[in-house]
Amino acid sequence: MSVAPPSEGLGSNFNYFLADGGNAITGLNVEITFAQPLISTSNGFGIQLNGYAQELSGAPSTVPNWQQYVVYTEPGDKTLYGIIDNWKGTVPAGTDAQTINDEVSITTLPTANEIPAGATINIAPVFSSTNVITGIKYTYTPPGGSAVSKTVTLTSLDVYGTSKKITSAYESPISALTLNIVGDYNGNNGVFTSGSGTIVYTANQPLTVLTKEPSYTAFQDGTGETANSVYGKLPTSGSTKITQTWGISPEGVPNVGPAVGHKLPIPPSSKQKRGHSLTFPRHIVRMREAEYEAVNNV
Repeated sequence: MSVAPPSEGLGSNFNYFLADGGNAITGLNVEITFAQPLISTSNGFGIQLNGYAQELSGAPSTVPNWQQYVVYTEPGDKTLYGIIDNWKGTVPAGTDAQTINDEVSITTLPTANEIPAGATINIAPVFSSTNVITGIKYTYTPPGGSAVSKTVTLTSLDVYGTSKKITSAYESPISALTLNIVGDYNGNNGVFTSGSGTIVYTANQPLTVLTKEPSYTAFQDGTGETANSVYGKLPTSGSTKITQTWGISPEGVPNVGPAVGHKLPIPPSSKQKRGHSLTFPRHIVRMREAEYEAVNNV
């Protein structure tokens, strides 16, 4: 028997959540396969892995309660990028603010805004011995070709809005996750004319399928981008490996839900190429130098 889908439906920025009853999830690898090519005719695409943490008593205020690891392209660009976009605080308390917003180039695609049939994309967080995410590994494997990987260590990145480096005070485990296939960034709607395949979730813990974000995670919000993507129904599971189908809505209309939805900010590469000036939503607050120093005792 399938788990009830979100009230908004299974598509766009609404998919099931996977969790292990509040325990830390480790050994996570999410593989997206492409039986048909993913082709975008508007606003590129973004494949967003969203990880959610519990707000633990005594933890520094800087630890991320929401971690986004995204593979994306933008219109007319053959470059496949990986984004790290992490947030502290919570939406209900109005304390949500970015701690990391960075990106890395993964590879160059044969055709702009298209993932060919037979390719795979893997998004795999790197975990410490204490179950904390300390980095991310992005892998693209072309059909019949060799895999290309890029690994980013979080401590190599700057705290958002400062020249300071990330420390362990900006790292956390995750207790739930969801994946969305949507437009590139900045709340954009992706319009796809082709695409289907599977999303294969693998973890060390048996994962349970949930209709919505669990009450024990702190952030209580999600993806702001949308698309005409759809996701298959899943049983309750309890397995360390879950396979979900994905495809494209024949109507070609983005499925926009009522969640507040955090926009993925315009990445640095896009600003450089197009001369964009990054517009910050009102709820985004830059990390102050004084706050950084207080947290890290510097």
